[in-house]
This record gives sequence, structure tokens and C-alpha cells, in this order.
Amino acid sequence: MIRGLVPLNSGNIEDYLPDLYDWSLTESEKEQHTCRPIIELPPYNNYKENVLKRLANGQLIYILVDKSNSNKRIGKIQLFDYNSRNKSAEIGYYLPLKHRKQGYANVLLELFIDTIFERKDLELNKIYATVAACNQASIKLLEKFHFKLEGAYREHYWFSDGSICDQYHYSLLKREYASLAEKEIEGN
Repeated sequence: MIRGLVPLNSGNIEDYLPDLYDWSLTESEKEQHTCRPIIELPPYNNYKENVLKRLANGQLIYILVDKSNSNKRIGKIQLFDYNSRNKSAEIGYYLPLKHRKQGYANVLLELFIDTIFERKDLELNKIYATVAACNQASIKLLEKFHFKLEGAYREHYWFSDGSICDQYHYSLLKREYASLAEKEIEGN
């Protein structure tokens, strides 16, 4: 299976956005993926307008596709809250339920990190992610790629079932990632 990342843009939005919209419509565990308020998904045309505005304002969205299977959409990863002064940005990733626990998240994050730290226009020094302390799969993924735990917001996720958990903040510095890549090359 040949997998690749496709950047979402105004030229290909009609090819990829319907899948992203459908993922949002059918996701049954929305509150597990964000601490932000869960809002009702707007009609598709409004959703598209919002995504186009975010893209125009510098948000980057990449789609993981299976190139050997008609560019089947597998998941997405995005870079947002880019801070040019501090050379940092937050990342968020998502796989629909049918694509979880198959190794796709590893592929998605590896391709993205390789891509994003190489972009000369961003000059990123740090990427960071937030995750619910009870989301062990996401924590394991970030730690596998050597993201470091920076801290926690206590009792930051409140779930509809009445449970509460902290939010963890993880980050990866470009020099840390470069050092890991060098070690991998030396090891081969």
C-alpha cells in the first residue's frame, strides 16, 4: 500500500472535503477529541466556506491517502495557531473509527513531521499537541515520536457521562526530531 499526504487547498477541496465533512458528521466520540465546545456541524457549504477561510489564514490541512487505491482517504492532520515569532504551531490529527488501530496514525504523523519541519516558509522550531489524559492511544502515539510532556491543565476535559480528566501538552522540537532522524540513519 502506497500512502502519501495531500495538502488540502482551494484547487482540490471538492475532491477531499466531502470525506472530511462526512467524518465529522459520523464521529460518535467527538468529545474525546477536543476540550472545545462541541458545536453542531453547519451545512456543507458553510463548512466549506469556513475551511477555505482557515486555509487562507494559514491553517494547513493534509489528508493521508492510499495512492494504490484511488487515493482512498484514511485520515487528516492539521497545523494551526502558527506563531511566526515563536516558530511554533499546534497540530491535530484525526482518523475515522474504521481506520483506527491499523498503524495509519503512525504513518500519518511520520509523514507530517517530515513534511512540516522541512517547510522553509514556516521555519518551525516546535510543534505541539494537546490530548486528554484518558486518551492512551494518542498519548502512546505522541510518545512514540518522542514528543515530550510539557505539562497539564487539570480537570480540563468534562465529558457528558460525568467523567473528568486532565489535558496533557506535548511538544517536539525540530532539533530533537533531527537528532532522532540522524540516529535512525546511523543505525541502518
